[in-house]
Amino acid sequence: MKPAINSEIGVLKTVLVHRPGIEIGRITPDNKEALLFDDLLWLDRAQDEHDEFVGLMTDRGTEVLYFDQLLYDVMGQLDVRLGVLESVLTRTQCGPAVSEALVAALMEAPARHVVDVLVGGIMERELGAWGIDPVFADLVADRFHHVLSPLPNLLFMRDNASWIGSNLSRNVLATPARHRESVYVAAIYDHHPLFSGQPTTSVFGASRGDMYPASLEGGDVLVLNDLTVCLGIGERTTPAAVEILARRLFDETDVEQVIAVHLPHARALMHLDTALTMVDRSTFNVFPGLLTGTAVHVVRANGEGGLSVVAAPSLEAALLDALGLSSVTLLPTGGDAIGRLREQWDDGNNTLALAPGVVVAYSRNVETNARLREHGVEVLELDSSELCRGRGGSRCMTQPIVRAPLGQ
Repeated sequence: MKPAINSEIGVLKTVLVHRPGIEIGRITPDNKEALLFDDLLWLDRAQDEHDEFVGLMTDRGTEVLYFDQLLYDVMGQLDVRLGVLESVLTRTQCGPAVSEALVAALMEAPARHVVDVLVGGIMERELGAWGIDPVFADLVADRFHHVLSPLPNLLFMRDNASWIGSNLSRNVLATPARHRESVYVAAIYDHHPLFSGQPTTSVFGASRGDMYPASLEGGDVLVLNDLTVCLGIGERTTPAAVEILARRLFDETDVEQVIAVHLPHARALMHLDTALTMVDRSTFNVFPGLLTGTAVHVVRANGEGGLSVVAAPSLEAALLDALGLSSVTLLPTGGDAIGRLREQWDDGNNTLALAPGVVVAYSRNVETNARLREHGVEVLELDSSELCRGRGGSRCMTQPIVRAPLGQ
C-alpha cells in the first residue's frame, strides 16, 4: 500500500481507526481528567456507535483498517515486540524489578494478550497474573492504581500520526497520557507488511530533536492540496513543532507554504479541526469564533535556508490564495449564539469528508448539519450519545492513509 494524502476531501480509500475497548472501561471519575476525558463513556453503546461509523465509511467503499489488528500483527514479530515493550515498560515507568519481569512475561505471552496490555494498561491488582510479587504494587502503581495507564485516547486516531502526501509525520503528542501511542503507530508503519515495503520520508518525529515539548498532533494538520498544509497552533501543537515541520516539508516535499492558525488555549478548541474542516472544493465548516481576532500567518521558504513569515489579512484570504480560487464559502456553525457554542462543543465543525461534498457528522448537531445540506453537502449522520463525550468527532476518530487525487 502506498499512502497518499493530498487533500482533505479526495475520495477516502483507506483509513485507520481504533474501536473502543477495555481502555474506555478503565476511565473512572477519579482518573478521567488525567486521561484527558471530561466524562465516562458507556462502552457497549460507544462500540455500537463506532461500528455504525465504520459502516457509513465501508458503505461508501472505504477500506477500514483497525489499529489493534495491525498492532497484533506486528507483535507477532518478536524483535519488534521486544523493542516496543522496552520502550514503554521502562525502569522509570515501572521500576527495575517490575519492568524486567513484565517484559520477560510479555515476550512469552500470546500476541493478543500483549495488545490488550499495551492498550488497556496494567492495574496493580493484575501484577500477580504476570508472576510478579504483589508487594511491588504499592511501590510502582500511580495514584489511580495503574502500573501502566490505559490509552483511551486511541479512539482519536487522527492525532498520533499524519500522512502529508506520501510523507509520514510521526507526531509528538502533547500530554504524557498519550505519549505511548507514538511508539505503537511507529511500529505499525515501520514493520507491518502493508507498509514496510514502501519507502517513506518521515517529516517529523523521527529525528533526535523532534521531541516533547515540541508537540504536534494530527487534529492540527489539514492538508489543503499538494502545495499547502494548514496547521493549528494552540493547546496541543506548539510553534516550535510547526517551524520544524515547515522546514522539513519545504526541504523534502513538494509543499510550498504552511498556513499557521493561532488558536485560543481552550478545551473546546484543542485542535484546529474542532473549529475548521474542509467539506468540498471551496467550502469549509467553520466555527465563527475562528474568523475574528485569530492571527493567521503564511510560512514559506525564503530561498536562503530560512523561512519567510507573513501575516495574512484573514483566514479567508489565506485559504483563497492557497486554493487559487476567487471565492470560498465559510459555513458557520449552525444556530444562534448559544446554539453555536453548544454545537461546536459537540463537534459540529469536526466533519470527515468521504468525498468532495460528502461528510460524516454527529446527528445531534442539527443546525450545523442543516446548514451544510442547504449548501449542497451530503451529510451522513452518526448517532453519538456516547462517542461525543470523548470530545472528538468523525475527523478526530480517523487517520486517513489513502485519498484519491481530486478529479478521480
